[in-house]
Amino acid sequence: MSQPSRTFLLLWSGLLLLGATSSARSQEEGSAPERKSGGSALAVELSPDDVLLPVTSIEWGVPDRWSFTARYLHMFGEDRDNKSFLNNFTLSLSPGTAGGRLGIGWQAIFGLKGRPDVAFFTEARAVLLRTWGNPLETEPNRTFAGAELRGAIVFILNLGVGYYRQISSHQGPADSFWGYHIGIGI
Repeated sequence: MSQPSRTFLLLWSGLLLLGATSSARSQEEGSAPERKSGGSALAVELSPDDVLLPVTSIEWGVPDRWSFTARYLHMFGEDRDNKSFLNNFTLSLSPGTAGGRLGIGWQAIFGLKGRPDVAFFTEARAVLLRTWGNPLETEPNRTFAGAELRGAIVFILNLGVGYYRQISSHQGPADSFWGYHIGIGI
């Protein structure tokens, strides 16, 4: 296994361990994490405002080919039920077959009053991207900084576009490119 793959595997394991120990701590204290209505069975509620989602989407895209996304959310605002607009701080990790992304950003959720099953998600985030294996549009073993805009409809279809500029050492001009992702989930 290559060094970048090991690094992302360790980060992913750390996130899962953090979620599991937080859940176990709250159970020991006699307050098991509450599940909110409409919540995912895979969500780990760290507090009333903080949630760890081990898998929020599975995507195909440029440059990392197949990937999945794990996400930490900090939800702003009180009384979030039946609101038509919510916003969250997000921290995401997206390991893939030919690269991985670490993102930090802001997510907005637009819902329709009276229709809790319909929502539109938008997200803007700064991204650190590392390639390995056989990435599309660029070379392996390079590090990029970039920005992504993402959107999702009703927890099903998500689309994203990003611009990335190489920040690792290189020979010749720095590489930069547009990437995109399409997948299921948010």
